[in-house]
Order: sequence, then C-alpha cells, then structure tokens
Amino acid sequence: MNKTANGLGIVLLVIFALEIILAAVLTMILRLSGQDILSGDSELSLIENGLLSAIMFFVVTLIYVLIKRRSLGALFPFEKIGAKKLAMLCVIGTALSLMSNFAPHLLTEAFGLFGVTNSGGTFSFAGDPPSVLIYFLTVAILPACMEEFAFRGVIMGSLRKYSDALALVVSAALFALMHGNFVQIPFTFCCGLVFGFLVLKTDSLLPAILVHFLNNGLSVTFDLLYEYKVLSAGLVNLLYGAIIMITGILGLILIRSFVKEDENFFRLGKADEGIPYRVKLKTVAGSPTLISFAVIMLLFSVYVLILPYLVQWGVIRY
Repeated sequence: MNKTANGLGIVLLVIFALEIILAAVLTMILRLSGQDILSGDSELSLIENGLLSAIMFFVVTLIYVLIKRRSLGALFPFEKIGAKKLAMLCVIGTALSLMSNFAPHLLTEAFGLFGVTNSGGTFSFAGDPPSVLIYFLTVAILPACMEEFAFRGVIMGSLRKYSDALALVVSAALFALMHGNFVQIPFTFCCGLVFGFLVLKTDSLLPAILVHFLNNGLSVTFDLLYEYKVLSAGLVNLLYGAIIMITGILGLILIRSFVKEDENFFRLGKADEGIPYRVKLKTVAGSPTLISFAVIMLLFSVYVLILPYLVQWGVIRY
C-alpha cells in the first residue's frame, strides 16, 4: 500500500513540475511576442491550458500505468450503463456539484472580511470565434476527460483494492489540492467526492466525465454570455441560481427514487478486512511523496493568494 501511495505521489509531483516548466516556457514566449501575460487574452494563453491539461493528466498517468503494467480496463472502466440511469445519475451529480459552489462563496466572503480577495482566476477574450472555441475546449472539455482519467481512473482505481471509501476520499483530496487555490479547494473536494461516487456506483468513468463537463460547461457558458454582454451580471446570477435550484430539486427526487429502489445506494463496496481502515488511511496519508505534494500545493495556494499583492507592491514584475 505504501508503495502504491508513493508511486501516485511521484506522478502528481511530476505533473505539477511539468505544469510549472511549461507555464514558464510559454510565458517566455508570450513575453517575446509582446502579449499581455496578465490578461490572458491571447489564443496562445488559452492553448497553454489545453496543453497542460492533456500533458499533465493524461500522458503522465498513462506512462505510469504502462510502467506499472496495470490493466487499462481496470483503471479506466467503462461498463455499459442504460441511458435512463445515466441521465438520472448525471442530474444528481450535476445538482450536487453545482451546490458545492456554496463552499467557495463562503470562503471568499471569509477572505473578504480580512480585506483579501482570492479567486480561481478569470480569462479575457479576444472576441473572435476561434478564441471562444479554444476557451471552451480548454476549460470545459479537456479537464472533464483528462482529470477524470487521472484522478478517478488511475488514482482512485489504484487505491480501490484497499478500500472504496479510502480511494474516494484520498482521490478527492488530491484532486482538490491539485487546483492550487484556497477558494477552489473546498469546491473541488466536494466535486471530487461526487465524481468518485458516480464511478464507484457504475464502474464507469462516463457519468463522472459528463457531470464534470456539465459543471464546467455551465460556468464557461455563463462567463461567455456575460463577457459578450448578452446577459447582465444580475441576470447571470439569477439564471445560475435558478439552475442550481431546479437541478437540486430534481436531484433530491431522483436520489429518493434510487434509495427507494436500493436502500444501500449510498453504501460503498466492502473493504479488504485484513487491514483496519485506520491503518490504511495512516499508511496512505503518511506517504512521503504524497506529503511532499500536499505541502507544495498548499504553499503554491499561498503564493496564488498573495500574488496580486506582490505585483501591486512591485515585489514581482511582469
């Protein structure tokens, strides 16, 4: 178990290192081309996110799987799901992930009490259709596929042999830390639990990918509608709130339906009873590489938090 945890920690450290290296290289290219780095309004800046997503979450994890000679079918399950059940699970998953937005809002308000602003970052747009398509691809489509392959496929799949519950919580925690932002961490942890639960209940990555896409896609769509002045900020918030309320009500109805049909709907698979759960959690949490990854990502989150102030004070220059 310790060997597995350390291997996953190495994968995450390599992914983050590649992100930093590629970001530095592409930032240098932006500098040389004379484009505004902070605004992120160039197609190259948008492409950067797609490249990082593809390279970080798919290529690295795939190499890890090949080196370990793990079964692709076991780590990337796609068991057949009926269309009706898939649709119902997607509604439930979307409702729960959208409601998770309340966590970052509360945290943002808490930061605001101390005069600190912190967000997950925003994009500006060049205004031409190619930029919009690239933005949608890199923010909504690629992350939904690549991140699910990495976190619900390789990471959660590698830990399931020890305990479904352990695999679910650990993969969600690592997924949250990987985002490197204090406001996003609670939201992505909740979403990680939702995505992971869907995979565990269906033995398929498909519902998690679809819900992940719907969650990101809705956010991107409303960003675009506001950016191009199709909707006002007030109307965007009203419609987004209405979608959360409607999907929430439908989600609760469908959850009741699933529980009525199967009273063990929320019960995860039995763990290997040979090792107590507490020992398993301690072993995974005590992995040197996973601890290193957690510390680095928390420090990076602090950097993201104070970066605007460092720029404002002239400590960092772009």
